[in-house]
Amino acid sequence: MAELWDLRDEFEQPTGKQITRGEPIPPGYWHIVVTIWTVTADGRLLLTRRHPDKHWALLWESTAGSVQAGESSREGALRELREETGLRAEEERFRLLSSERTDRLFLDSYLYLCPEKEPALRLQPEEVVEARFISPGEIEDWFPKMAPPAVARFRHDRAEIEAAAAACAGNRET
Repeated sequence: MAELWDLRDEFEQPTGKQITRGEPIPPGYWHIVVTIWTVTADGRLLLTRRHPDKHWALLWESTAGSVQAGESSREGALRELREETGLRAEEERFRLLSSERTDRLFLDSYLYLCPEKEPALRLQPEEVVEARFISPGEIEDWFPKMAPPAVARFRHDRAEIEAAAAACAGNRET
């Protein structure tokens, strides 16, 4: 079944119009794309590797995807995290980091503070082929292997992601 996207206005509000994934977004409308930075209880970041049939094949990223018709940005982010990794984020551990409007997209970045050090993952095989947990100090070494939008989103929200990771690493009881 075709994936439908709500078209949004310049304030990220639904317009009542939809398009099918793959159709060009018309001028004066936007679509929401979300990225989720998962930080484990010991302060590591989750990276996932894209399927070889996807754009930016076999490159690494944080969990990401498009918000579907009828979803809010937050609902879409929670769904993407659950679908791609099997992780079910608790509301109190999930928060918006930033929202940036480009010429056709809203890029909403979220932070998930996972309560586990080694969460059990259930990867969505048609989307994700591998996953790794890395320390924030390693991420720059991963930049050449990462999808460009993931690098850009990390750089945009770096201070908050690193602060959250440091807090988790310093609080081993979490």
